Amino acid sequence: MGDVGQYFLANIVNMDQTPLSFEYLAGRTYNEKGAKTIWAQSSQSSWDKRQATIRLAVFADGIPRVKPLVFFRRIGIGGTILTERENYNLRVVVKFNPKAYANSSSIVKWLDEQLIPILEARPTLLVLDLFSAHKTEEVLDTFAANDILVSMIPGGCTLSVQPLDVSINCLFKDILRVSDKLTVE
Repeated sequence: MGDVGQYFLANIVNMDQTPLSFEYLAGRTYNEKGAKTIWAQSSQSSWDKRQATIRLAVFADGIPRVKPLVFFRRIGIGGTILTERENYNLRVVVKFNPKAYANSSSIVKWLDEQLIPILEARPTLLVLDLFSAHKTEEVLDTFAANDILVSMIPGGCTLSVQPLDVSINCLFKDILRVSDKLTVE
């Protein structure tokens, strides 16, 4: 027996993805209130086209076992991407794809590369939202082949019962919002 029925706390996991966009407000500038210099959008900037998705996983015992994963929008795997990847902290996995969001193949890669190796072949309970990529045949087959029972949280309920949305993502999104410390002019 585990800590909770057949599951050890180390094998009860909540995973969620949070989309981010890095775009300027069209025709506007921004900076901290009281700043002497206001940075303006440049026609040479590519930030208006940048997007990202962050995937986090938390374990019931509170021990971080998998690295946060960040997908940036970019096509290819050229030298620029390899160079950019080196700029990020080694405690974060950085990937690139054309749309900067998770799909079934990226979820299977995450399972194969990060989650499954740390599960020690024990039964696992994975809590997810009803995102369509979580329900594809490829992803469901990977869960089944690795003794991962999935509990999918219905739409409209994640803000109430999904651990990552209730705690970590809520705070994270608050930090990312334009606060009263930033001025839009």
